[in-house]
Amino acid sequence: MTTKELRKRNVLIWTALILVMVIICLVLFDVLFKNNGKPEEDPDTGLSDTTEIAEKPTERPQENTNPSDVTITLKDYIAFDLPDLDFRFVIAKLHVTAQGPTNISLSHFTTSQGIALDQTSGYVEQLEQKSLYLGRQNVWFSLISQDKEYDANIFIPVTGDVSTIKLSIDFGNHGDLSFSLIPARGTVGMLQYEADDVITDGKSYQMTVSKAYDITGLPLYEQTAGGEQEYLLPSTTKVYAFEVNAVSLFGDTITIESASYVPTGSPEVFEALPAAIRSMKYDNMIGVPVSEHTTGYLLFYAYDPDTSPVKYQGVLKLNLAGGAAPITINVDLNQ
Repeated sequence: MTTKELRKRNVLIWTALILVMVIICLVLFDVLFKNNGKPEEDPDTGLSDTTEIAEKPTERPQENTNPSDVTITLKDYIAFDLPDLDFRFVIAKLHVTAQGPTNISLSHFTTSQGIALDQTSGYVEQLEQKSLYLGRQNVWFSLISQDKEYDANIFIPVTGDVSTIKLSIDFGNHGDLSFSLIPARGTVGMLQYEADDVITDGKSYQMTVSKAYDITGLPLYEQTAGGEQEYLLPSTTKVYAFEVNAVSLFGDTITIESASYVPTGSPEVFEALPAAIRSMKYDNMIGVPVSEHTTGYLLFYAYDPDTSPVKYQGVLKLNLAGGAAPITINVDLNQ
């Protein structure tokens, strides 16, 4: 092969290599930077940023009566069109930038259908009656934070047969935010609580239910009018403690009034032992006012564990003082 032919072959090889590298770069660019420069949202992950319960309450900032220096931008959103509801909705992730702490009512936010976002309790109750919780996506019901910059997910209900909805903000120089309801990528699973999820109302508290213990054989005590006495159960009874971590976000008092548990595949409903019953090691959470960060336990027992056992898979329902509907959690707890 002559020098000229060798040079020509080398040029062809390098040209081919460069073309391959260009094609690879174009493919990577398309995958990583489509959808306005960010990876495409996985609808199964939702919008929630909350992965851990807060360590302690924070001071509630003073209300911003003139929030004109606060800037709101839209980061992302998901539209929902779920069965058996007479409305659709959007959960939108907003980015908030302020000069200091914020406490802004959602009365400043109004949809093009005339719905003020501080007047959505009726829609929220319909969701909760079907064991669907906006707290699962860390939805906020006011913009409260000590941070000067943060993200907040908000709930935007939609009525009627429309394909888009707009949201206006009555402070600053914000233009309307626009949302397409098609496609509706939101799923039922995004709004159902599972074990270890951070449970929140978006206003005052967070909780987690993450562990269960068999405490059969440990002594229990009952507080009566005549004093405290041992709480005796038949020898065949099994007793279980479900661990609950709860924190009041701003020092408000929250209380679990009662709880029930239905194991998977069982018609049996187990009611949590009342506040008068306690264990030396596992503090009963029922009736305990929580204004900071508290760990306690829900105590359940089964009289006939062979035929009606308390399994670790099932549905736990928590009734909070002042709560409109029980909080339902699908649990799969490790002993």
